Amino acid sequence: MTKRRVTVSVPEDVAETLEQQPNASAYVAQAVRDRRRMDEFRALMADAGVQLTDQGMAEARARRLQVQAQWPQERYDAVRDRMRQHMQDEPDDASRPAA
Repeated sequence: MTKRRVTVSVPEDVAETLEQQPNASAYVAQAVRDRRRMDEFRALMADAGVQLTDQGMAEARARRLQVQAQWPQERYDAVRDRMRQHMQDEPDDASRPAA
């Protein structure tokens, strides 16, 4: 994978977080990928006629937390770990076949 150096200016609180990371570049790269996935998800939902709103996202988050509170911690941890692994296993956009 080709790497490029990019210089950015960030707010003080973000700079403090980055300074605490053992690999700030990897931290930023993952944050950008996570944001890109969310943007793609929102676009996919919009194409399907589903409009995601802040209120709707907050309600969904509240429902998820209610379910999570009812699960044993081991079950929640196992599902969370599977989801994280799945997200890491997905290929980057450049390697995905064109539709």
